[in-house]
Amino acid sequence: MDYRISKEHVWVCLIEDRRDAMAERLRALSDGGVDLELIITRREKQGRALMFVSPLRTPEEVQTAQELGLSIADSVHNLRIAGPNTRGLGARMATALAEAGISMRGYTAAALGDLQVTNIAFDSIEHEDRAKTILEDLLRS
Repeated sequence: MDYRISKEHVWVCLIEDRRDAMAERLRALSDGGVDLELIITRREKQGRALMFVSPLRTPEEVQTAQELGLSIADSVHNLRIAGPNTRGLGARMATALAEAGISMRGYTAAALGDLQVTNIAFDSIEHEDRAKTILEDLLRS
């Protein structure tokens, strides 16, 4: 199995910092036909949290998200790397990017058996594009 590297828009919204706020928003997205592959929430400050989701691919998914107050996180440029899980993969990718002088804004990875998905966020489109080329070369070998 080959690695699939794709640029993915990340969508973001503020939610209240209460136990059912994320559940309500995710239930509404699901009811609207949205099938998410990435969900990250974090408390921003007392009383509110940020929720990041991806991907939204169809006009209907985008409309549902916008109606729920989500918008594209313009300052986050994200690569999604999906494929085989191999020992040391995260270290190899992080090292290749560091050696190329590319800073990562965020890094999230999960493995399930023989498969893994990694999301790497960058501050600029230029870093995202360079990182995509570097990772394609790295993972081809």
